[in-house]
Amino acid sequence: MYSLDKAFNELINKIRDPDMLDPAKSDPVLYFVYPPELMLSIKKCFPRWIATLRGHGYEVCRISMAEIIWGLVDRSGRWDDWLRLESFEDIPSVNESVRNVLHQNYALLSKVADIVEAASKNTIVLVSEIELLHPFTRTKTIGDYLHDRARIPTVFFYPGTHSGQSGLKFLGFHSPDPCYRSAILGG
Repeated sequence: MYSLDKAFNELINKIRDPDMLDPAKSDPVLYFVYPPELMLSIKKCFPRWIATLRGHGYEVCRISMAEIIWGLVDRSGRWDDWLRLESFEDIPSVNESVRNVLHQNYALLSKVADIVEAASKNTIVLVSEIELLHPFTRTKTIGDYLHDRARIPTVFFYPGTHSGQSGLKFLGFHSPDPCYRSAILGG
């Protein structure tokens, strides 16, 4: 049976490994993969896990994709229009409009990168609620954007499944994204 705590302990061991933070080897971006049906369980674990990381001497910065997405949607001023259109427009059209807001001027990518780049040296960044990226974008896009930007451990809590050695299947039903360049833990 899958154990979230066992996977989290694996994450701590990986983060504490000095070779993981060696810039010549790779970016310190990790994917903590867990079965999608455990999304609510993960949320319940965060307070305890954050306390554990702080107990190990790390500062913790949690990036909520929910907060970022809702902030961008709110700033767009289009929410009321989308609600009105939803009753007679097809959902893919509304989703495409939201996708455009998130991608306009790299808004979503830039927001995540700005937070990661601003974090202090002894910080671990935890990126949560990435399930809300569906159907607008994929996590791999953000991870790739952080390439050569992330200098501190940045962990994406990824609801999905493994696909081969370096691929992931977002939410367990999207087609596999191959060739993740970052470490994949759990799952």
